[in-house]
Amino acid sequence: MAVALTLVLGLGQGLAAAPVDHGDGPYADRLCGDTGIEASLCAIDRQVLVAQQGQEHRDRAIADGATCELRSSLWVCAGVRSVLAQRGGTTYGDTFLTPVEPGPVDPDLVAHELEHVRQWRLFGPDLAVLYLREGIDPCTNYFEESADLDAGGYTCG
Repeated sequence: MAVALTLVLGLGQGLAAAPVDHGDGPYADRLCGDTGIEASLCAIDRQVLVAQQGQEHRDRAIADGATCELRSSLWVCAGVRSVLAQRGGTTYGDTFLTPVEPGPVDPDLVAHELEHVRQWRLFGPDLAVLYLREGIDPCTNYFEESADLDAGGYTCG
């Protein structure tokens, strides 16, 4: 069942490295579960929410003059002028908002952001609160560490 959901929902799609097993992490109790109809419905619901959330952010970004393109199953909206695009960018649902002007995107950064998409799919809307609970320092944030700090462009030390 988990393999089928992975294929149907694209939970591992586009990732450069093996995905992190969040079932052993500090927020395992927030995951949908592995078996049963409830787990399947939860996973589908979260996938739909991720797509809707990403679409809403893309629509706003485009309305504000940003350019959005699909890159390796990640929507990248470049030239975003918003507090929602912090640091080098921020992923909401399946969409990466970045203030950087349109152009090539480092494949390692795409892989890093795709792990955040996967986190949104796994944790659903709780991810925003869980992420903030971890703090804004990426070097000590569970979700940034799980997405590969180096690939995300973070220097920790």
